[in-house]
Amino acid sequence: CAVKTGPSITDAAMGRIAQISKVISEGGYDKIFQQTFECLPDEKLKKAYACYLSTSHGPIMGVLYVSTAKLAFCSDSPVAYVTEDNQTASAIYKVGDLQY
Repeated sequence: CAVKTGPSITDAAMGRIAQISKVISEGGYDKIFQQTFECLPDEKLKKAYACYLSTSHGPIMGVLYVSTAKLAFCSDSPVAYVTEDNQTASAIYKVGDLQY
């Protein structure tokens, strides 16, 4: 019996390359953070970590942002889900405004 806790090494490497390309093309983690989340006027991004968020449906690749005001996570690509009327849709998985 094999237990899979995450994507294969190849999938992880390809995902990381795609993530780096996005960061470069969009002007860096600071700009992505400000465009993705509602920020306070004096809020500054302290650190951004490429990571997998563990969910009941499996790991979601994205970035964990640590700012002077909050923790936030945003997936690198849309995540599929089933709507109330049993249709399949997809959206960026985003958790923000976890203020501390």
